[in-house]
Formats: sequence, C-alpha cells, structure tokens
Amino acid sequence: MRLELRSGQLAGPQLQHGRASDHAPALPSDLPAGALRLADLGYWSLEELQTFDHQEVFWLSRLQAATAVYDMDGQRCDILSLLEAHANDRVDLPILLGATHRLSARLLAVRVPQEVADQRRRRLREDAHRKGKVVTATRLALAAWTILVTNVPPDRLELPEALVLARTRWQIELLFKLWKSHGRVDEARSAKPWRVLCEVYAKLLAMVVQHWLFLVSCWAYPDRSLAKAAQTVRKHALHLASAFGDDAHLQVAIEAIQRCLKAGCRLNRRKKAPNTYQLLRELTPEGVLA
Repeated sequence: MRLELRSGQLAGPQLQHGRASDHAPALPSDLPAGALRLADLGYWSLEELQTFDHQEVFWLSRLQAATAVYDMDGQRCDILSLLEAHANDRVDLPILLGATHRLSARLLAVRVPQEVADQRRRRLREDAHRKGKVVTATRLALAAWTILVTNVPPDRLELPEALVLARTRWQIELLFKLWKSHGRVDEARSAKPWRVLCEVYAKLLAMVVQHWLFLVSCWAYPDRSLAKAAQTVRKHALHLASAFGDDAHLQVAIEAIQRCLKAGCRLNRRKKAPNTYQLLRELTPEGVLA
C-alpha cells in the first residue's frame, strides 16, 4: 500500500491472501514528476528505480546489500572499504548502481553511535539464529553505518535532510500498527471462515472511515498523534454510526469529531529523541511545515 504523506491519500493493490508475502504485489507506480518515493527495502528493484528516473520521479532508499556498486569510472566498489576509506563519518558520493543498469545515484552514509551499532548487530544475530543462518562479518561491520541511495541532486537534498526524510517511511508502518492495535484487523472472535472474512471487511471499512476523518480533521497538523486521534474517533463511533441514515445528523457528528481532533491529540514534544515532525520542522524555513 502507498501512503502519500502530505495528503494522507492511500493507494494499493487489491486484498490478497492473508498468508501471502507483503511484497508479493507491486506498489502503485503512478507517481507525478517531482514526487519522492520512499519504500521498504523489500520492494527494491533497479528496474523500477530506473523507470522512476525516466519519469523524473525522485527516490530515496536503503541500499540493498547484494547490489553491485561502481564508481563513476566504472570500477566496482566494495561498500565497506569505500566507507572506511573516508576519514570522516559522513559520506556523500556519486555512484552507479547495478552490474547491467549502471543507474546514476548518490551514496549517502553516516556512522551511527556505538550503542546503535551494537543493537543492530544483536538483532542481526537473533534473526540469523532464528533462521538457522550465520551473519557474515561484512554485514556486522556495515551495521555501524546508515546507508542510503538516492537520485535527488545535492542542491535539492543534503545528507542531514535525507536522513530525516528516510525516517518518514516508518509512518506507513505506524499506520498499519494503528489498524492492528486499535482496529484489531488481525483478530477475530469466531473460527468460522466466512464470519472471520466478514469481520475483516467490517474492520477494514471502519479503518477507512477513521482514516478519512483524520484527513478532514488533523492530517494537516504534523504534531498530532494518530493513536490519540483513533481513541477520540472510537469514543464517537456510536454517535457517528447512528447518524449514517440522516445527512444532517451525520454532518453534526463529523463536525464534532473534527473539533476534537483539531483541538487535541497532540504529540508530546521530546528533547532527547525528537519526534519525526520536530526534525522535519527544523529543516523547513522558519520551522513551519507546509
């Protein structure tokens, strides 16, 4: 599923089998020229990135470990050696991606604090142990770096800005988490298949209505908590449901929810670990998000 961060618009393929891979269907690719695509690494495809490049669509992604990387002279590079060859902890280099594609891009990398690197290595080992595999020394060494690739030119996106923008990809994951924790779309009260299916559809419809209420109420305010907004919508659910049969009553119910979401549901500001919206505001003129 695709989430348009500024408008909140959702787009995606049809529903698929519950046990199918999340990456089985392709993401919608009808992006306008000048848009920035942020996607999970599971959707990594040099063919798609090349297509976006031709469509003048920008992209920003983590680097897929098995992808061949070349310098601008056409010489293949070892990523770890390339990063460690630099004296500083920040890297911004022009590269070519893919053995056959040779897609022009920028390699952006920053060394992370030791505690972050240790945490990443611990997760890599745990994941490998669970799958009965062994983590390579190279993977463990690369855990000390956050590595991104992009086709956005340097004059439009600097390294600190790219690091903040990369964090916003997590917002769609938080939206799915909200649907599961508050909407409970992955739970069912019955073991009968058709009852389960009916309940799934009903809950998904409720999440669509809830998301639509977010869009007309608080989506334009980046400092709003969707979890708190979901709690507010749930408190008004019976009022909203009872008004569906009358347009005038429905308008009154929606306006009541709008007032609540516009006035409250704010995220608590954090100093040690700033929220994503705080970091984005620091990058924008006068600290204001459009």
